[in-house]
Amino acid sequence: MQKKLNINENFICRIWEARDKYYSDLLTTENEKVEILNYGTRNFDSGPDYKGARIRIGEKIFTGDVEVHKDFQSWADHNHPKDRNYNTVILQVILWDSGKRVKPKLRIKRELPTVILSKFLHRSIHAIWQEIINNPSGKFKLPCQEFNHTITDELIRHTFDVLSIERLKLRTLRIRERLHELHRETGRSTAFDSFIRKSKGWEQVLYEYVFVALGYSKNKEPMLKLAKILPLNKISKFIVDSRENDIITIQSILYGCGGFLFDLRVKDEYTNRIKNIWAEIKDVLRAGQIDRAKWKFFRLRPQNFPTIRVAYGAQIILKLINDGLLKHIILSFQNENFQVNTCRKQLQELFAPGEDEYWLTHYDFGKKKKRESRLIGAERINDIITNVIIPLVYYYSIIFRNDILTHNVLYFYKNLRIHPVNSVLGVISDQVLQGRGIKINSPAMEQGAVQLYNFYCTRERCGECVIGANFVKEKGFEYKIIFY
Repeated sequence: MQKKLNINENFICRIWEARDKYYSDLLTTENEKVEILNYGTRNFDSGPDYKGARIRIGEKIFTGDVEVHKDFQSWADHNHPKDRNYNTVILQVILWDSGKRVKPKLRIKRELPTVILSKFLHRSIHAIWQEIINNPSGKFKLPCQEFNHTITDELIRHTFDVLSIERLKLRTLRIRERLHELHRETGRSTAFDSFIRKSKGWEQVLYEYVFVALGYSKNKEPMLKLAKILPLNKISKFIVDSRENDIITIQSILYGCGGFLFDLRVKDEYTNRIKNIWAEIKDVLRAGQIDRAKWKFFRLRPQNFPTIRVAYGAQIILKLINDGLLKHIILSFQNENFQVNTCRKQLQELFAPGEDEYWLTHYDFGKKKKRESRLIGAERINDIITNVIIPLVYYYSIIFRNDILTHNVLYFYKNLRIHPVNSVLGVISDQVLQGRGIKINSPAMEQGAVQLYNFYCTRERCGECVIGANFVKEKGFEYKIIFY
C-alpha cells in the first residue's frame, strides 16, 4: 500500500504550471476544451491563486483569475461563494474528482467552469510527487532551519554517517530482493544460498540496475523493463565473438524490443542494418516488446535521449557476457593495499564508453548532433559507481563473507571525492550544513543527505531525526511541512 501523500495546493500549483510536462488536452467537466494562453501571476496573498490569467474555454477567450483546490468541496469549504474577491475567477482547477460534485458558483451567481487535473496527467500522482519533492522550489524551507545551528558538528557528521549506511543497506536490500526473484524464476529446487553463490544472477542484477541508472528520472521504468525482458542468457545466444558485429546485434535486439524500430522510416546505412538484423532475430528471440510511446524524450537534452543510453547499454551487456565485467569490478576493490583513487580510475576505465561511429554523431535515428560527443560522460559514470557499484559490491562482500572487500568498499564509499549537484543536496547544504565547513563531497555524504531528505524531512519524521528532534522540542506544537 502506497504512503498517503502530503498533498496541498502548492503541490497542485507546481503541476498546473508545468503544462506538457505533466498534463495536456484539458477539458472542463462540461467537455469544453481548455487552452492556457497565459497562466497569470501567482498570488501568495488572500484572494485567487493566479491573477490576470488568459484562457480559452471552448470558443471564447477569458481574462481573469484562476483558483486551485484539491476537490469540488473545497470551493464551498473556503467560503468562496460569498466572497466578492472571487468574482473575477474564470476557472477552477482541482486535482481530484468527488463522489458528489457541487458546481462552484460565484457571489454574482455565475457558475464556474472546472478542470479535474488528475484526469489529464501523463503519470501517476506518486511519480509526479516524487519528482517534485526531488526538485524543491526556491521557497522550500526545512522546519528545523532556525534551530539546527545548536547541533554540534560532531553530531551532524555522526548523523550523516548513520544515514549513509542506512541508505546503503536499503539499496542492498533491493539487490537481495531482486536476486530472490531471479531464484524463484529459475523454478529449481536449489537453495537460495547455493543459487546466489554460483549463478549468473549477480551479472543480471548489475545489468538491470545500470540500465535503471542510464534511464535518469524519466526513463527508469522502460530501461528496467527492457533489461528484464531481455535477460543476459537470452542475449548471449546471439553473440559470435566479433566485437563490432556483436555490438550491432545487441543494439538491434535492444532497439527492437524497446519499440524504437516500430514504423521507423529513417533510411541510412546504420538504421537499415539494425532493422535487417532485427527482422532476422525477432521470431527466434521470442521476447516481449515495449511501446515506443513509453519512452520520454520531451525536455531532455539530446545527449540524454534513451536512444543514446541504449547504445551505451549494449556495450555494457557485451562486457558482462564476454569480458567478465563483474569480476573486474570486484577485483578493483579486492586489494590489501587499497587506494581510493586507483579504484576509481579502474572503475571509470571499466565503464568508459567505446567508440560508436553512428551514435557519436547522432542523438536519434536519422538526427545528427550539432557536435560529436561520447555516449556517456564522467558524471553519469560516477552516478553508476555511487548508486549501483558500491551497493552491489557491499552486498557481494557480505554474502561471500569477504572482510577485506567489505572494509574497502566502505572506505571507498566514505572517502571517494565527488562534487554532486542537485536541488535536494542544495537544500541540505544551505539549510543544515551552512557555515559548518562540512561538505557533501563523498558518496556517503551524498547518500546520507538524500536519505535525510527523502525518508525524514519529506515524511515529517522530524521527531525521529537527531537534528529535527531539537526543532520539535523547541516548537512544542503541531507542525506541517510545506514542500512545494
